[in-house]
Amino acid sequence: MIEVAEVTSWDAESVEMEAKAKEVALLLTRTYPAHPWMVGWAPGMTLIVKHMAGDCRYGFTIDACRSFSASDLARSAMLAGGELLERMGLPRTAWNGDMGQQYEQ
Repeated sequence: MIEVAEVTSWDAESVEMEAKAKEVALLLTRTYPAHPWMVGWAPGMTLIVKHMAGDCRYGFTIDACRSFSASDLARSAMLAGGELLERMGLPRTAWNGDMGQQYEQ
């Protein structure tokens, strides 16, 4: 399930970034099922990917300006999700809620 927590602006960049964030969240949910993902954005067309079971200060950024196609964005999102899971010691399979081997903070 994809939820929008808060929309603070309806300018063209925010509308585009909300759509890209939803696209990335759906892809991460399909690729790495049951993991609690958070995808947001920052000014300058930057997507922020976080795994909500980990340290909320730690995440991965994707420069959405450089993602020229849907396949480029999808590839960047899968790499971001996989990297976060690897650093947290979590499996890339469906998550069962176990924290596994915690990453160094």
